[in-house]
Amino acid sequence: MVNFNKKLVGTLAAFAVLASGIPSMASAVTIHQPVVKAEKAKAASDRILVKTKTGLVASDVAARHGLTEKKTLGNSNWKVLNVPAGQAEAFVAKLQNDADVEAVELDHVRTISATPNDPSYGSQYHLTKIQANTAWDITKGSTSRTIAIIDTGVDLNHADLKGKIVAGTDIVNGDSVAQDDHGHGTHCAGLAAAITNNATNVAGVDWNAKIMPIKVLDSTGSGFDSDIDTAVYWAADHGANVISMSLGGAVFSQATQDAINYAYNKGLIIVAAAGNESTSAMSYPAAYNNVLSVASTTSTDAKSSFSNYGSWVDVAAPGSSILSLKLGGGTTTMSGTSMATPIVAGLASLTWSKNLTYTNTAVINRINTTADKITGTGTYWINGRVNAYKAVNGF
Repeated sequence: MVNFNKKLVGTLAAFAVLASGIPSMASAVTIHQPVVKAEKAKAASDRILVKTKTGLVASDVAARHGLTEKKTLGNSNWKVLNVPAGQAEAFVAKLQNDADVEAVELDHVRTISATPNDPSYGSQYHLTKIQANTAWDITKGSTSRTIAIIDTGVDLNHADLKGKIVAGTDIVNGDSVAQDDHGHGTHCAGLAAAITNNATNVAGVDWNAKIMPIKVLDSTGSGFDSDIDTAVYWAADHGANVISMSLGGAVFSQATQDAINYAYNKGLIIVAAAGNESTSAMSYPAAYNNVLSVASTTSTDAKSSFSNYGSWVDVAAPGSSILSLKLGGGTTTMSGTSMATPIVAGLASLTWSKNLTYTNTAVINRINTTADKITGTGTYWINGRVNAYKAVNGF
């Protein structure tokens, strides 16, 4: 779809059910398994997001209220302003009445959340299920496509990744080394585009795409909207073609929607996880306009018990007991819409490789229209479970 018109409601999403041996992650809210809900989403207490009206200087607005600028989100009119600790909500209310302010909001937390999963079970059944093996007879991808993994970082030294990683950034720590300190991002990167046909570990959906690691989540699996927004702008301005985001939360952010619109209008495909609460309530960024949202299925093409669902979800992909790369080397099994998402991101770049002149809209439409209409299509998701062979064949 060119414009995904998704309503602006939702509940906090938990995005990965991780293998044992990977540390549990702190959540922004109290977790009640198997369903995650939030009475109130967590947000930074010492900063807010402010969008000034066109032509106005944000520093002037900040100074008028006794505040200082922390950073700008990309090249947008959105600024992060420092406020006295504990006064974020008060300043949001105050700036809503400033005639020079177009929008103001809290800097909410987005997270991944975890429960143990059996690491002894797992194979790459997902590749057979989406017919990647036959798709590879047609195309193995293109080195001119780059997938940005906006996550906990990526294991930059993993044997199945290090040969295809391009320059990224660590927004959490403020440097250029987006090294994973959690494991989630490494697992996602491997699913999208691990080095393949090297007799080592696992195969990625796209054999040839480059990986751009962008760290926005810390070692606990949590991060702020402002860092995610910065990452989206950064990816769009540094050569990414596809963005994969296996993260989310309950609250709509206009700042994030603006960042996504910027990337989409620059020709990128943005893919995001629907969430793991087993609910039809929307989660963000998956529910934003111009995002390809992904639910999770099992090896038998049933909806995964944990997967979110509904008319706001575009496609499904395997996400239950998925084998991929492990931080520090080797492989591990994880489950979640977190896993389904990079599979679709890899498919997006693989499909695009058939004709690099096609637009992001054309590639998204191809993925949607060639999805298999498995049970649940039209109820749990709009278009079906993705099919790599059908997507690339004749495109």
